[in-house]
Amino acid sequence: MDSQTSSRIHSPTLDAIQLMLRDLHTRHDEIRHRAAFRGCTKELLAVQQELVDYLLAKKGQLMGQATPSGNSDTRNYNSFV
Repeated sequence: MDSQTSSRIHSPTLDAIQLMLRDLHTRHDEIRHRAAFRGCTKELLAVQQELVDYLLAKKGQLMGQATPSGNSDTRNYNSFV
């Protein structure tokens, strides 16, 4: 029950992180079209990936998981582009 208690303490933050990750994984065509028009699609996707990596690391910290130093096993959430 220790892990349940600890997850309850951080649950609002974990819920917020999970919602943000879900939003970052949602394809927002309007924003992508604007980025394409402005010529910054690559940069938009890079920033999105940085945010996902940060949120996953923060989530891992709150859950008491060790964060990998190399991040070689991280997933690319923009691979569908």
